[in-house]
Amino acid sequence: MTDSELLLQQILEMGVAMIQSGAETHRVEDSLYRLCGSYGFRSANVWVVPSNIQATVVTPAGDCLTQIRHIRRSGVDFRQLDALNAFCRRACTETPPVPDFTAGLDAILRSPEPPAWQVYLGGALAGAGFGVFFNCDALDALAAAAVSLLVTFLSRRISRLESNPLILNFSVSFLAELLILLGAWLGFGHHVGYIAAGVVMLLISALGTTNGVRDLVHLDTLSGVMNISLSLTGAIGIALGIALPLKLFLPRGGNEIMVLNASIPLELLACTLGCAGFALWFRVRGRHIPWCALGALLTWSAYLLSFRIYPSNFCACIVGAVICGLYAQCMARLNKAPATVFQTVAVFPMIPGAALYYMMYGFVMADLPFARERAVNLALSCFGIVLGFMLVEVLSRVLWPHSAVRNAGR
Repeated sequence: MTDSELLLQQILEMGVAMIQSGAETHRVEDSLYRLCGSYGFRSANVWVVPSNIQATVVTPAGDCLTQIRHIRRSGVDFRQLDALNAFCRRACTETPPVPDFTAGLDAILRSPEPPAWQVYLGGALAGAGFGVFFNCDALDALAAAAVSLLVTFLSRRISRLESNPLILNFSVSFLAELLILLGAWLGFGHHVGYIAAGVVMLLISALGTTNGVRDLVHLDTLSGVMNISLSLTGAIGIALGIALPLKLFLPRGGNEIMVLNASIPLELLACTLGCAGFALWFRVRGRHIPWCALGALLTWSAYLLSFRIYPSNFCACIVGAVICGLYAQCMARLNKAPATVFQTVAVFPMIPGAALYYMMYGFVMADLPFARERAVNLALSCFGIVLGFMLVEVLSRVLWPHSAVRNAGR
């Protein structure tokens, strides 16, 4: 294998690792183009979707090389993405020899995982925090934390054997809902729907729907369709997993739906702690976690203030997304980390995860008017968030016109 072939192989391995760590497809594509340009390839054509990476390059000697990678599994590991981003930026600047590039990439991929207790703590904080966000009382929040620990355990175990989001989410949500119902029957929790709404945030992939719409707007059609279809498939699994126990043991269990906490200060505190939990769940580096939580607080505060001035969910999502995006860009430059890390966690209070779930739940329960109502809410929220992020992208090119050159991989 020639040096050029080996270099292209390692560049594509970098792209695979970034996708598997939770990077957006267009950012991975941009990073690979920059690496190819920095290492002197005469031309490069890179194509990235969530399940596949292809690249064709022309070497300095004039040879044409093509390599393809199939991505079987993906997830979110922002600790690894942070390290890959820093390595990509350094490689574009210093262009280390191929053996050094290979050794550096291997060191990142072989680095030890954070202790499991951090992920479990993150799951409990996220479930309980968003449980309170959706109007859980103290006992409900404890129940949500307990069920979230089970969800964390099952997700970690089952995901090693099954990557299909329909099967994975059905299995986990079915067992989680059974535990919620059992706890309510024993007096451990009062509001089954509120508890489920908080716990479901750990499984729902409305972020994939939002990123899918964003890809479509960027004309990454296939990537957008794949992201949206994966989110909907996962939502069907959750809806089926929760609807089945409700049908069997609590036919009227769908009454407690999407009620935000009446106390604004408690709502803000709950979403901040919940997003700190998600930062742990997504394996964000420790020093970035407070910034992620602060971003969630600012994002939801902007949403609430906008909604109070002009009561429109769509407009409030735009305002919240603009604040979230600008904050993420600033934190990325301050901390030398990917903006994705801060943006993904901070936007969670606005992510219409419950709307996606309840849309699919309405279809499963044959309540079509309710499903249509949630579908409209989901679409408006996603498009509002995407529009806000697009405005930030345009603005960032004005504020930081040379950032693309300095921050490859971001």
